[in-house]
Amino acid sequence: MQLFSALVGAAVLLATQVTAHMQLDYPAPFNASKNAYRKTAADPYLQYPYDCCGPNDRWQYPCRGYHKLLGTPQGAPTATWVAGSTANFNISGIGNHFGGSCQVGFSTDDGDTFRVATSYEGNCPHRDNGDGPDGQDFTFAVPKDIDTGVQLFAWIWYNREQEMNMNCAAVKIVAPTNAASNPTASNTATASPPEASTQTYQTVNGCTCHCESPVNITTCSCADCKGPSSKSRDVAFNSRPLMFVADNGNDCLTPHTTAELKYPDPGPDVVTGDGAYPLEPPTGACTPEEQLAKQAYDGNTGNDGHMGA
Repeated sequence: MQLFSALVGAAVLLATQVTAHMQLDYPAPFNASKNAYRKTAADPYLQYPYDCCGPNDRWQYPCRGYHKLLGTPQGAPTATWVAGSTANFNISGIGNHFGGSCQVGFSTDDGDTFRVATSYEGNCPHRDNGDGPDGQDFTFAVPKDIDTGVQLFAWIWYNREQEMNMNCAAVKIVAPTNAASNPTASNTATASPPEASTQTYQTVNGCTCHCESPVNITTCSCADCKGPSSKSRDVAFNSRPLMFVADNGNDCLTPHTTAELKYPDPGPDVVTGDGAYPLEPPTGACTPEEQLAKQAYDGNTGNDGHMGA
């Protein structure tokens, strides 16, 4: 009996590891365990792809329905970023699928549209850096003209298994100070903390970051980044393409197993991966209109704590 119980437990663990993946870690997404503003039990399915695991993991685009929390106490911002600055996000989980492709972007209209900030074509998550959050840090350029105030930040990942995952967080966008907007000044997300309480930390994207001690990437001000160019920040937010949506029943499919996604319209800021897999475009009904025309699941979720229609 003990052997049988052990085998059952191992099978359950294996199934969890196969189906569970990665999620946005910082900024803390809506109803995540690390979100200090949630009022209910944390959503246990944030790592899981769209409709992977039966009625308890059925969710809707966008944001698993959590964009409806924006403007409520549970939807308070979990990060503050300066328009036009270099910002950081990181991801974590128990299975990075040896990479994939992902995008980050923003919605300034309560989730009606999401526009691209940066596309990472391949090696997202960083395939050789474990399951995070350490080693799974990414930098990107916040669009210079994005509306200030509390906005939706989105991360969408395609993992070479024709699966989609999307997490969203509320972030506060503030206008740059005179120093931050000066072209000759270092591009920092916030003013540097006093020297006595900082140390230098090198992120995986090659930025020199000044962080509170002990190092915490969520409190870092970064400059001299090798990533997003200043030119990409100047592309008008409303002129950027919509974030790419596939693998959710809309008849648009990403590459399966042997290639990582090359976005059909990646926007002005593209980070190319390490070349471990070739990049291939999606197939099927993939125009912007077709991507949002339908999805596989339109009903309510199970009684598991995450949002319904």
